[in-house]
Amino acid sequence: MTRLRIAILIVLFVTPFAFLMGAGGYHLWTTGWVVWTWWPMVLCITLAYFLAWRWTRRSPLPSTDDQPGYWTDRDKAAWAKVTEKAKSFEAITTKQLEDPKHYSDLALDLAKQVAELYNPGAADPFDHLTLPEVLACIELASADLDELVQKYVPGSHMLRIRDLKRARKAVEYYKAGQNLYWAGAAIVDPIQTALRFLASKAALGTLLDKLQSNVILWFHTAFIHRLGRYLIELNSGRLKVGVKRYRELLAVHQPPPLDDPNERPPVSTAQIGDVTILAAANTSTGPKAITVGILGSVKAGKSSLVNALLGRAAATVDRLPVTAGVRCDYTLPGGQPVSILDTSGYGQDGPTDEDFAAAVEASHDADLILLVTQATVPGRQPDVDLLDRLRAWVAEKPHLKMPPVIVVVSHIDLLSPKAEWTPPYDWKTGTRPKELNIRECVSVVKEQVGDRATDIVPVCGREGEQFGIVEGLIPAVVSHLDHARGAAVLKAFEMEAGAGKYEKLGEQVIAGGKQVLNVLRDVFKGK
Repeated sequence: MTRLRIAILIVLFVTPFAFLMGAGGYHLWTTGWVVWTWWPMVLCITLAYFLAWRWTRRSPLPSTDDQPGYWTDRDKAAWAKVTEKAKSFEAITTKQLEDPKHYSDLALDLAKQVAELYNPGAADPFDHLTLPEVLACIELASADLDELVQKYVPGSHMLRIRDLKRARKAVEYYKAGQNLYWAGAAIVDPIQTALRFLASKAALGTLLDKLQSNVILWFHTAFIHRLGRYLIELNSGRLKVGVKRYRELLAVHQPPPLDDPNERPPVSTAQIGDVTILAAANTSTGPKAITVGILGSVKAGKSSLVNALLGRAAATVDRLPVTAGVRCDYTLPGGQPVSILDTSGYGQDGPTDEDFAAAVEASHDADLILLVTQATVPGRQPDVDLLDRLRAWVAEKPHLKMPPVIVVVSHIDLLSPKAEWTPPYDWKTGTRPKELNIRECVSVVKEQVGDRATDIVPVCGREGEQFGIVEGLIPAVVSHLDHARGAAVLKAFEMEAGAGKYEKLGEQVIAGGKQVLNVLRDVFKGK
């Protein structure tokens, strides 16, 4: 469609409205009704402006300031730089919005700031990156921005760059024509024109300008946030796996969807008190199972705890040490699959180097750790030493997160008075002697382990007399699942990035060699 045809359509569409406005205004002027109708209209515009001011103080557009739950402290520090960069722009003009150089300069500056945080002191903070990683970052950020624009900007799939430029020119022409109108009207009736001009500019003009500024600034902020998010993923090394695998790994570590229980596949169940734990029929589909590692010294009650959790004798009790590797897959209330891993216990004198190596390996496999300690053993230095060594090991790997640690205080039935065991106990606020001693024991354990643990739960795992499993431990595990998923997805990225890189190199060499042979064959055929 030519410009002339577009202009004809606009004129034909606008003419009836212009005629009605002109004829109506002339009629109101000649009959004297303009005095009675003008002020109600001004009041309506004023009320509209006030409401618009109230309703546009907070942008109705969706927030783009979202942080994945699996990010490490270093990732969060980088995100702080991204948000700081976004907030540094209080307003964006349409001219900046159209300028590709503005985006390229902004992207390079932000990329440098993020990269320097991950590679402090490096002469070139981009040296460690590979070309596929950079391309993956661009592809992911572009895909997210495309989704936002397609969803929230009507007609964006039809707008071309030249259309945006023409629209800006049309707005400029409209404002120039509007100024000419006000100048002409002021000659005929300066007082009424001045009042209408002030009302129009103060109300409708300001409102439209504010709405336009909100939309433009939102898009600009979304650009910075989306780019910043994937710059963090890029520098953390998580994009080594490629775009497709990156999305797959994130998908399997998401919380399970809220589905209809009637549509789930058949499962076996284990009843513990009033809560049913479902044995997973098939964990190969849907969300990935969270691995819960059971750590602790010999005879701390680890295997009794496993048996109490599973509702059956899955682990051998009172062996020295318990054989590691007992795994059972279950689904917690809410649909999250969980794999429980019992591990070898270490000696009462503390973990040896061999014990620590086994505990490190188990913690590397575990997304959530249950550290079992006996309520009747006053000293817990071996447990504290193990947690300190685990934290130091994780600290050397800033791309990973320490799994959440729940300290399980076992054998609380043996606390004084030993002859009394009539659960349930309100150990948090109760006044019975057993309740007071349980509360005191938990307080001591909390003081001993400090911030090394995210939660402390007292339990009794003795067969037929369990307490604290359903009431405390299972809810504690559920409350830390998001943290556990974060630790799990970071380990998945690490394993995926290091797996098969030499095999991939071999495939690339073979493919390149075949291409060279084809080229040489074509050359010789041409001769």
